[in-house]
Amino acid sequence: MSNKEIENRAIAFVLTHELAAGRDAHDSRNLQGSPVDVQSYDLATGRTLLIEVKAFGGAGRGDFLWLEENQVEALEGNSDGHIYILTNVRSENLSDIQLLDLTGEALHKRLLAKRPKAYFEVPLPTAEYDRLRAKAAPAPTESGAAFALKVLRAVTVLHDRGYHRIRFESVIAPTGMHVRLAVGREQEMTSGFPQHEDLERTAFISVGGEELAARKFADTMVPAWWTPEMVADQILTALPPVEPTTDDPEYVCRLAEFLKRASAAGETPVTDDGDRRP
Repeated sequence: MSNKEIENRAIAFVLTHELAAGRDAHDSRNLQGSPVDVQSYDLATGRTLLIEVKAFGGAGRGDFLWLEENQVEALEGNSDGHIYILTNVRSENLSDIQLLDLTGEALHKRLLAKRPKAYFEVPLPTAEYDRLRAKAAPAPTESGAAFALKVLRAVTVLHDRGYHRIRFESVIAPTGMHVRLAVGREQEMTSGFPQHEDLERTAFISVGGEELAARKFADTMVPAWWTPEMVADQILTALPPVEPTTDDPEYVCRLAEFLKRASAAGETPVTDDGDRRP
């Protein structure tokens, strides 16, 4: 659903709401001189409500309300000014949509807290857009070795955060064509590379030398442009619960040295075949 579709859906919701409240409302977005989206005439009082509609595809909680200068002036100078905040407009379940009415003293207080912003509208004709799109740079890629080093760096990031019991293991596949990587809690890695029954509780991947824009790892597609810090966050999300313990500095130092050697070599990091420790 596009932004325009969300806006139109919200306006339709507001017009129906006003009708149910006994008011005669009109979409005034294209009305010359109208500073707001909807003008609603109260048949009982003879007063006209000025309603600016702010539509959010989701909850919109904690977001900003963007107003133009003439809209602020209209709402500040009219006791019947309203900002209708429509939430969850993108939802397929229409009962999820809610109308939040910001008006009266609450609206006045919010307007007093406004912060001016200056911007320029730069037109981008469709012909220019198409020209740029034809020359668009493809998504960045990285080799299997580069991805493996990034995962290794991500584990050292977790160690820096205190998660000393997160382990990194990498072994060459029997075919010799791929390297298998696994990151997990110590209890899943007690005998080195995790056993088959433990793999589902680890972040596991098999990498080769191909250049790819993204790889499936830690329950998501990890794009080449992700940083080790972002990969570290995803690893924590994918693994079973783990607490920072900061109680194994020996392993932390050993893995940091292993990263240093692997980075200098520029090759896929492979842990020792003997005790499977870096």
